[in-house]
Amino acid sequence: MLKNLNILQTLVTFEFLLSNLGYNPIRQKDNCQQLCGNISVPFPFGLEEGCFARKLFQLNCTNTTSSSLQFDDEHQVTYIHINEGLVDIKYNEQEMSVYVSEEPGLYIGSGVSSSVNWAVANLTCQEAMQNKSGYACVSISSTCLGVNSTDGYIGYRCQCLQGFEGNPYIHSGCQGIPPSLLSALSFLVRN
Repeated sequence: MLKNLNILQTLVTFEFLLSNLGYNPIRQKDNCQQLCGNISVPFPFGLEEGCFARKLFQLNCTNTTSSSLQFDDEHQVTYIHINEGLVDIKYNEQEMSVYVSEEPGLYIGSGVSSSVNWAVANLTCQEAMQNKSGYACVSISSTCLGVNSTDGYIGYRCQCLQGFEGNPYIHSGCQGIPPSLLSALSFLVRN
């Protein structure tokens, strides 16, 4: 009886952790639509069921002709910077910041139009790495970074390692930059 109770407690704890984390690093559907007009929608964001890593990252393409990509009724997404952990948002006149109920602090930013930081989960990198099945940084050439706001720590995100570019949220998503291009970029940055 005690053994069954311990197993039940472990299962309840595990289910709570999974529901609390809510991130699935594996896209469940092949051939996901990844464009809304001229706006790229890379994983972990998505437009249709099975194409996003968590419900919060589901976006709505309301008009492919005008590239109207909605986060919700008050926020229009104009660009997603995966490796920088930023989403460019245009607000309606009444709303000047992003607040997502039930997901405190996963998006931060304000202004009429701004780049908004986002995190994949409200966990530290160390906590996230302990759950390999839900860990977001799946590209072998990626790393975990903490995301802070003026209110404090909001969670973690992923980034390609230096010398790599692409999408750290998909397997083999971070690709190496050729050394000649790195040298040219380095030269341009210094001058």
